[in-house]
Amino acid sequence: MVSFGSRKGEAGSLSIYLMVGTFLVAGGFFAWLSVRAAPVEVVVEEEAPVENMATVVATDVYGTNPMAQAGMVIQLNRLGVETLIGTEAFFVAASGLSSGYLVKMTPEVVAGGGVPESGATVSLTGMVHAMSDSVADAWVASGGIGENDRILAIFAESFFEASEVEVTAPPQPE
Repeated sequence: MVSFGSRKGEAGSLSIYLMVGTFLVAGGFFAWLSVRAAPVEVVVEEEAPVENMATVVATDVYGTNPMAQAGMVIQLNRLGVETLIGTEAFFVAASGLSSGYLVKMTPEVVAGGGVPESGATVSLTGMVHAMSDSVADAWVASGGIGENDRILAIFAESFFEASEVEVTAPPQPE
């Protein structure tokens, strides 16, 4: 076997100087960066919440095809409350519909005292959803409507989920 000799002194003779030089170059670079860098101030601007982003839809347009407005936050004005069902739902009269249209209030509206009386005129803000058996079952389970009123809710093809109910005229005395 061929002997190459000792390589102990060859590799270590400049390594200390190269290491110290590398640290000095890096330290000088960081010092130069700290002198040249300009302070940056970041301003975070929050958008002001828009109070009412609902699209006002005419009741006759809504009455012809309620599901055309599905997925949109809309506002319906001057609807007459026909019949209350349970503590969270009622039917309204809308032009273009042959019978009353189902409105389900959110729990926040009910808690805020937004339940209208039969015969009152209301303005509603919310969204249209398709009705199904499971939706009616969930309403019964939550106590929003009674088991006897479930049959009324099932016959509706769609319903209006009201996130805001404003009584614009109280019921007329009889």
